[in-house]
Amino acid sequence: MGDFVKSGDERRLRKALGNYVRNGYGGSSTATQRMGKAASAASGLFDLLSRGQTTNDIAAGEAPALDLATLAGLPHNEIADRIADAVNPGDISLDDAGTREAIAEAISSVLGENEDADITSLPAELAEECYVRTLSISAFKILVADIGAAIWRAAHGNAPLANERLKDISDYLREVYRAQYVKMKALGTSISRNNSARIAREITALVMDTFESYLE
Repeated sequence: MGDFVKSGDERRLRKALGNYVRNGYGGSSTATQRMGKAASAASGLFDLLSRGQTTNDIAAGEAPALDLATLAGLPHNEIADRIADAVNPGDISLDDAGTREAIAEAISSVLGENEDADITSLPAELAEECYVRTLSISAFKILVADIGAAIWRAAHGNAPLANERLKDISDYLREVYRAQYVKMKALGTSISRNNSARIAREITALVMDTFESYLE
């Protein structure tokens, strides 16, 4: 990771991510398990956004953790925080805290880019965008928990440099996760409440496989 921090070269970032997966976790399978909270967070968020509180859900005893109707008219940051609390309540660990931050960041950014969007009836494409962003941002938070200290050491106290490289990594993860999701959809996969958890795990596995392949 040190070479990437110094140069900002994407090829060195790819190599660093490959080392993170292969040498840090012994391969993509274990690295995928490490990212388990990211998949759970994305799935939980999609479940909430895609159903709201419908009559069928309540009749089946499956009322959601949060009634989206209660969020109508609230500022984006408050909407994001309340959804994050509902999907991943409590800060049991650093990963839990990072997951909540990821959910809130994903929601806030999507709503900020779509000012007319109604959180109580979010279009499918925006719910999916929140899903993919939560997946990639959560993975980024986990990665930073693992190797963030190494990035700061390589920056030798240069905060602007360290923050720039962290943004580079975050942006790169977002691109890779989105590319895998788009590829899945092109192959005919359709996300739903029933399969969102499985799809999140499969995308994560594909991303970790991709990272490990950078060392080949």
